[in-house]
Order: sequence, then C-alpha cells, then structure tokens
Amino acid sequence: MVSQDERREPSQVTGQLYSAAGAAQQAVASMIPSSLGGDAILQSGQELSKSGQAEVDEAKGKKAVEATIDSGVGKAKSALGYLTSDQEQQSQGNKESEKAQWDYKQATSDSIAAIPVPSKEVLQGKIESVQGMVMGDQHKQMEGNKKAEKAAWTDGV
Repeated sequence: MVSQDERREPSQVTGQLYSAAGAAQQAVASMIPSSLGGDAILQSGQELSKSGQAEVDEAKGKKAVEATIDSGVGKAKSALGYLTSDQEQQSQGNKESEKAQWDYKQATSDSIAAIPVPSKEVLQGKIESVQGMVMGDQHKQMEGNKKAEKAAWTDGV
C-alpha cells in the first residue's frame, strides 16, 4: 500500500477509502480494552479518517478549480467561434463549458451523483442554442448561449 506522503495528487476515491478504513479501525478499537492498546488504535483510526476526509476535500477543491477554468476556456472558444463564424468551434466550446459545469457540480456536492438542475430560463436558452446548432443558425445559437449564461449567473450555477 502506498503511504499518503508518497501520493502526488489528491483523490476522492483514495480519501474515501482511508476514511472508511479509519472508521473500521475505530469500530475495532472500541472492542479492545485500553490496557491492550485500544485507545491508541482508536486515535490512529480517528487520524486516518480525518486525513481521508482532508484528501477528499482537497481533491474536490482541485476539481472545482479545474472545472471553473475549463468552463471559462469553453466559453471563450464558443465566443471565438461566434466572432469568426465558425459553427463547429462555437459548438465545441458549448460542449466543453457544459461538461465543466457538470464537473463543478460534482466537485462541490456532498452527493455521490450530483446533477446540476438548471432553471427554466437556463433550459430555454440551452434549447435555443441547440436549435441554432442543429439548424446551422449561428446567431440563434449565440442568442441561446447569452440567455443561458445570463440566467446561470442569476441562478449562481
């Protein structure tokens, strides 16, 4: 097993495993008398759980920052696609931004499978944007993007 000091990147999965191992160690320690080292095992389990949770929090924080950057890059690509009349680049930027928003929701949620729930206005804007992509109407796609972005900023998404 790799020690926590040897790992380079924080991992939500590894952090959860350490946290669970710490909880199991604490459960076992509660059945061992203090005279046989139960208190030391209990403390070790508490520390392992705490370090596991810290790793989960660190991994989530890192993922949230990465998702924020990816979303900005996607939005910039979409805007550049609009300005250069490149429908494909605009669509690619929209996809990247949307994926980043999902990644951000996962990173900032305590739920295992958090799903971003857009407001009615965001949804209407996204539908209009998709209609523009499908019909090859770049103006309609950009207007849909604007509506969705404006609503997303208002909603805090």
